[in-house]
Amino acid sequence: MILVDERRLAYGIDPVLVRHGGGDPEAVLSPAAFLSRGGAMNVLREGERRAMIRRIAATRDELGIPAHVRRSASFASRVIAAIDRDEDDAFGGLIGEYRTLLAFVNAVDAGTALRGVLGGGTFTADETPVAIDALLLVDDGAFAWRRLAALAEFTLEPVDLGPLTAPALDLAGASGLFAFLRFAASESDADARAALRSKLAPIEPDDARTLLTIAGAGADVLDVIDAGSTGGGREFAHALRNVARAYRVPDAGASDVLAAAAAALGLDAQTFTALERIARDFDAARILAPAWEASDAIDEFEAELAGCTQRPIPFPTFAAAAVAPEPQQPVTSRRATFSASSLNAFAECERKWFYRYVCTAVEDRGSSASFYGIAFHAALEEFHGKHARFDGGDPVALGSFLDYCIVTSFDRHRTRFDAPVEFELQKRRARRTAKRYLTWLLERARKTPFEVIGCEATTDVQLGGFAFIGFIDRIDRDDATGAVTVVDYKTGAIAKSAGDYLADVLSFSEFQLPFYYWARTAAGDKVTRLSLVPLKDALLDVEPIELTVVAQRPPQNGRSRNATTASIGVVDLERARDRMIEIAASLATPTIAHYAVTSDPDACRYCAYKDACRERPAVAEERFGR
Repeated sequence: MILVDERRLAYGIDPVLVRHGGGDPEAVLSPAAFLSRGGAMNVLREGERRAMIRRIAATRDELGIPAHVRRSASFASRVIAAIDRDEDDAFGGLIGEYRTLLAFVNAVDAGTALRGVLGGGTFTADETPVAIDALLLVDDGAFAWRRLAALAEFTLEPVDLGPLTAPALDLAGASGLFAFLRFAASESDADARAALRSKLAPIEPDDARTLLTIAGAGADVLDVIDAGSTGGGREFAHALRNVARAYRVPDAGASDVLAAAAAALGLDAQTFTALERIARDFDAARILAPAWEASDAIDEFEAELAGCTQRPIPFPTFAAAAVAPEPQQPVTSRRATFSASSLNAFAECERKWFYRYVCTAVEDRGSSASFYGIAFHAALEEFHGKHARFDGGDPVALGSFLDYCIVTSFDRHRTRFDAPVEFELQKRRARRTAKRYLTWLLERARKTPFEVIGCEATTDVQLGGFAFIGFIDRIDRDDATGAVTVVDYKTGAIAKSAGDYLADVLSFSEFQLPFYYWARTAAGDKVTRLSLVPLKDALLDVEPIELTVVAQRPPQNGRSRNATTASIGVVDLERARDRMIEIAASLATPTIAHYAVTSDPDACRYCAYKDACRERPAVAEERFGR
């Protein structure tokens, strides 16, 4: 059975030799312990050798070794390598001082002990075979180990224990302990504050910050605590003074102070093991200079821990409590009123209505097309607010004023367009379209004189007990009959013919003009015509899509599919009204548990929520890419 010394996990521990045995702890040997069995002298561990080199360099000023050099992690290792290679001139008198010290304390290093064992042949092995760390067989000493094994008549079995790498330790905790050691030596307020801010301070961070704030720049932190601190202040002061007392004990070594500090503060077990080894080696090297300062021990700790990495901070984990799935519940809209546009959204895609009116999801900021429509509507509202009749006016003056309304309205909205060039293009398009609009307006007034009696008229009506609200772009009244025409401006997409628009109304996918019909009828008007006025294309004459209201819709046989006029019956409008009430009733009460997605990909083309809708139908060119 092969046993591996667990101390090897601490940074700087020597490779190990392991004898086959039954689990006896003494079967685990470091090279120093292994070689010590070959003679009467003590064989130094590698950590002791490094500590000895640094103590000599620190206490012999005549050697002239700068502090930053002797404190470096590689300094002692480079000196030991020179000693093992018998390169005495590499570091001047330092190596001579080291060998003198070894003779004084009757100790040898590993290389000297190995040469002595090989030369004298005094080593005898208790058991065979011996497993040896493969790290000992990869350098210049490999031949010596094999020769030693031959003289002692045992077999070497190399064991690959992996490279000896710097471990992951709690370096932040070690740094906090060093802060307490610095205070133990100085007992200054600055070092007390540094210890208070450290990770190991037995106090909540918020309480520590409060103490520092109360103390300010003029008071001592410990005086503030002694005056009556709450929280963990007293625990912190007690721990700080315990470390200071341990440091002041006569003949106390670094190991003693480390043990007292760890007991008062608490420290990660593996980190404490590594620090304990370094402190023990530091104390062994104090034979040269028994007196020591906290800064000496801290230098030793930091040099030996160089190369270690910070251990990841463990976060507590716990299993979340089991939660039963919630049953699917219907969603109730909190909207007290309805509009034709909201009903249109529901008819087009129930999911779109859910996003917009229930979730109140954030939409995009709009497009140039939408801003074009907003500005054009505002311009026509201003124009018709001053001019209501067109059967005797001056066309030039009317055209000039309409152009003025267009320009000023677009100028008011210019910041909403993404770029100045886009704003100019849209404004020019609107000015050209307005000229065609005025031409149609004058021609219509010449044939059938009328008066504009409302612009952007607010419409508020109760249908089936539900409140509906909207805004009618324009309301005309015929001079001869007094009949009313409801006009809706269309600056975007529009039905290609009156037949197409009638089909949308009959299929309950369009409620705008039917709603306006019932709203104006409730207000006492006799509505005989529903008109959609296209204002999108500056290259085409304005030709409205119109539905004439009749008692009974006649058959459409023989009528051109592209005709701009058609008839709609009152019964058709009543059916549309009933469907509006039906939708409003279902939206106002918790009866919908799922909002279906439209099956028409064209409805998704300009939808503001399409990127968030996983179930939307793919258009033909996307079906193989999604």
